[in-house]
Amino acid sequence: MIGPLLKHEIENTFRVVPGKSTSEELVFMCPECGDRSGHRSVNLKTGKTFCWRCNKGKNNKGYFLAWAKALGYQFNNDGGQSLPVEQVLYGADDQDGAVPLIQEVKLPKGFMEIKHRPKSVYTKLIGDMAKRKNLTLPDFFEAGVGYTMDTPLWEPYAIFPVREFDICVYYQGRTYIDVPGETTKKFPSRSEVKYGAAYWVYNIDEVRASQPEIVIIVESILNVLSLRWKLRELGWDKTVVPVCVFKHHISQVQVIKLARCVGVKEFCFLFDHDAIEQTWRNISGLANRRKVSVAEMPMLDGNEKMDANDNVDAAIGAIEKRKLFTPANAQERVFDNGEAFDLRSRKIRS
Repeated sequence: MIGPLLKHEIENTFRVVPGKSTSEELVFMCPECGDRSGHRSVNLKTGKTFCWRCNKGKNNKGYFLAWAKALGYQFNNDGGQSLPVEQVLYGADDQDGAVPLIQEVKLPKGFMEIKHRPKSVYTKLIGDMAKRKNLTLPDFFEAGVGYTMDTPLWEPYAIFPVREFDICVYYQGRTYIDVPGETTKKFPSRSEVKYGAAYWVYNIDEVRASQPEIVIIVESILNVLSLRWKLRELGWDKTVVPVCVFKHHISQVQVIKLARCVGVKEFCFLFDHDAIEQTWRNISGLANRRKVSVAEMPMLDGNEKMDANDNVDAAIGAIEKRKLFTPANAQERVFDNGEAFDLRSRKIRS
């Protein structure tokens, strides 16, 4: 039997169709077959699931929890007992695809926030890096950026903590001394942090707190910081919130976390131009749960890619011209604008 807490989790993870659901059965859009009207059901008494469109899930004997877990979802079958929300959302299963338990990770030894060391030479170097990225030290102060003098592997990097439920769960480095031909990013090793970037969404706490109409999904933390200050300047920060998934694709765990955010009407992917084709192929998992769109950044002169740090006004323009995701659009890239969000009026328009 499906307990009330698990029922609540299903309702907030999948796109349930209220008109087809009953007190004994939930009907939702099947994430396995591109369902757009609601063909998969879960019986709340037997705990079994079935899709009239694709009929997938038989290998798990039809049981919802086994089917969902095979796809990478994880829930607690609470049996009707009340549990803290963190325990329901994040189980302790270590298998690939499981959403990990929220546990605080230790930042590199000697980590110090730059806002507490304003006169440090490291703060100056990091401030110079911020300017090169069209950002400011206050942007980095707010993000809790720091550095270390005690850990050689991390000494050349500005360290950006990643928080969830205000707990540090991950971190990432950006070098403050650019070397031509070398990457500017650094990710912690598995020995430093058990769960890598694919398990986390930067700035998701802001989404949970403000429940915006639109969430902008970008590749880098710096893109989030650029969009954040611009949206505040325009007065749209409560309506549109940016988050980062660290790479040019979104993982199943990140999809689950974002799909659980209450109040969000649309997720918009804003990646570099060279990742657009991959983006259209990669985002169907989230599109099966929520309205999804793609914003295409223009190219710089000389056919060079551009992101929000290069020109945040161009990023805002790309968001306004974003295209609605549909299977047909993803296959043929025949764009259908559908509904669009007018940033100037802050309203959904057709």
